[in-house]
Amino acid sequence: MNPENEHDPQNNFKFKLKALNLLFLAFLAIILDPFCTFSIHDLVQIIRHENLKTITISSFSLIFLVTLYFRNRRIKVYLLNFACYKPKPDQICSKERIMKIFAGTGKFTEESLAFQKKIMEKSGVGDKTCVPRAMMAVPVEKGIAAAKKETEEVIFGAIEEVLEKSGMKSKDIRILVVNSSVFNPVPSWSAMIVNRFKLRHDVLSYNLGGMGCSAGVIAIDVAKQLLQVHPRTYALVVSAENVTKDSYLGNNRAMLLSNTLFRVGGAAILLSNHPSDHYRSKYELVHTLRTHEGANDASYKCVHEEEDEQGTIGIALSKNLMAVAGEALKANISTLAPLVLPWSELLLVVTSLVARKFFTKKVIVFSPNFYI
Repeated sequence: MNPENEHDPQNNFKFKLKALNLLFLAFLAIILDPFCTFSIHDLVQIIRHENLKTITISSFSLIFLVTLYFRNRRIKVYLLNFACYKPKPDQICSKERIMKIFAGTGKFTEESLAFQKKIMEKSGVGDKTCVPRAMMAVPVEKGIAAAKKETEEVIFGAIEEVLEKSGMKSKDIRILVVNSSVFNPVPSWSAMIVNRFKLRHDVLSYNLGGMGCSAGVIAIDVAKQLLQVHPRTYALVVSAENVTKDSYLGNNRAMLLSNTLFRVGGAAILLSNHPSDHYRSKYELVHTLRTHEGANDASYKCVHEEEDEQGTIGIALSKNLMAVAGEALKANISTLAPLVLPWSELLLVVTSLVARKFFTKKVIVFSPNFYI
């Protein structure tokens, strides 16, 4: 888990927009104030007798301010629809069946099988989850062809569903952002989608890889940034992982964890900045937050693709993963809180911090209520 944050440079941009909006309203009020009590007769008299240069300057100032306001106001981003890929019923695999598949590979020791069974029982993975057909094959398939087949089934299925739900055509999409942490073939996932759905030749396509569990959120942030500079545009975000490529057939405990935690699946999200989509959208995207802990060695090394002692490739999950994720979550909440909490809660937090700093260390910092 490797969420990213630049302490949201968008915050400064939003504050500048608010200041600009207030400035515009103030100038507008000053310019229009003298005209509030004017009648048509008064306006005719001004045009006849007053300085037309003054009227012209005022008119152009008003037009300039109106244009400046509309050019710099924040473009709203909407979530039109989304779809989660649902595998076929023959891909449903219980924990018991998974353990039989693991045992049938002949690659795991008794200790490794017992460890995977223990982790699987504690992980919350149910008996109705799905795995790719390549994992149920005898022997288990791990080649590029099998991995690509899983990828195509997942991402193509999710995209077809979201387009059908939204009543959209593939030619309407101008921005495409795809993410996969481990499996990054050539041609890329984004190229697969462009080819399969025959997207327009000027589509802006981005393929994110190696960013861990947070890549889906990062992809949404990338799409949002692009939508704020390309008006009247639709963006498609596709997020998935590849179990076929990620499965590990070795006995390193740190790498065995990925076998027990991940299953087949993916999602496609359709975003829009068309003002007319406000009424038919499900949500409006208000804030995105990215916190990057990569400068910390513990964070950087918590998820690594590497080879074990026998040269078998796998994904190693560090014991520090939960602690690292907790620190990233804490940083996210600290940055997000001022954007979503009411003034009453923020005032209590600031008051407790001031009291603790200047009066006594015994004062407990107030914990805001995010359910308000």
